[in-house]
Amino acid sequence: MNLKILILSVILFLTFGCQQTIQTKPKFHGDYPAAEMRGMWAFCVTNFKLKAPYTPPFLVAQMCDCYLDQMRMAHSHEHINKLNDNETREMGMRLIRTCNVYPEAKST
Repeated sequence: MNLKILILSVILFLTFGCQQTIQTKPKFHGDYPAAEMRGMWAFCVTNFKLKAPYTPPFLVAQMCDCYLDQMRMAHSHEHINKLNDNETREMGMRLIRTCNVYPEAKST
């Protein structure tokens, strides 16, 4: 019985152990310090509270999550810190177009 298990193990190892692995590109740039990401998220939430105080909290959280995710997908931490004012404004407008959720207007 043990010989059968050993032979099966060797066959499985040779079959699956020699499979070619596919390299995938990480979804996010992983060079953002956690404390800085938390700060950016908190800044986003605070600005929403000031500029759009009636936006439901779950939508604010969803949009701020999207901002950070989109930013980390497109730019490394080093690149973000080197953007000039115009590039920062352009990126902000792209994030707004991509991430802002507008609840459907209620029909009366």
